[in-house]
Amino acid sequence: MYYRPLKTDESELLLRNNQVKQRADECIRALDLLIDINSGKSVENILLSEFDWSKLKNCMDLCRIAVMGHSFGGATVIECLCKEVKFKCGIALDAWMFPLEEEIFPRVKQPIFFINSEKFQWAGNIILMKKLDSAVIPRKMITILGAVHQSFPDFTFLTGHWVGKILKLQGEIDPHIAMDLCNRASLAFLQQHLSLEKDFNQWHHLIDGKDAHLIPGTNITLLQSSI
Repeated sequence: MYYRPLKTDESELLLRNNQVKQRADECIRALDLLIDINSGKSVENILLSEFDWSKLKNCMDLCRIAVMGHSFGGATVIECLCKEVKFKCGIALDAWMFPLEEEIFPRVKQPIFFINSEKFQWAGNIILMKKLDSAVIPRKMITILGAVHQSFPDFTFLTGHWVGKILKLQGEIDPHIAMDLCNRASLAFLQQHLSLEKDFNQWHHLIDGKDAHLIPGTNITLLQSSI
């Protein structure tokens, strides 16, 4: 796919919203394929493999399904949760909320965990996340101090320390610490909401931002207007 710049007078919101809907549909299609494979059905493989799909029958636990994504993928998480109830919860890593229509927010009924970096977020984006707050549905947010937007994917390990900082692939926090915090907090959240029989609850305190490198909620100051 080739890069296409925004056309004159073209609505970026409409373009991005169409993209996030397509991404969510692709995630749901992938889930449907996994369900077919788990049921013992053969699926078309464009690589013309002779793999015996029956070997994967009943190999997956499809009662415990979550969706997780970074940046645009974080917005895709919200769109997926709205469209497909088979996703029992979602984890959004430094989500970019712009592509989403706010009208879908009330239709999202599953638990959501926002894990943010200190350096990427801004007030308008956090306000959109906050619109998903609920008094009855678990919605959590933490911020990793010293982290940047690229602290979540493997890009953060591609360079040395100083080059990584110049390219904004690394922040002030050790990238291994940031990645471990993200992974452990995510696993604890998944255990809590998917009833996993693991020991990930040892990191449950991270969900509430209880660590020297974390804060609960956000580091962004949200100004509230009064009437």
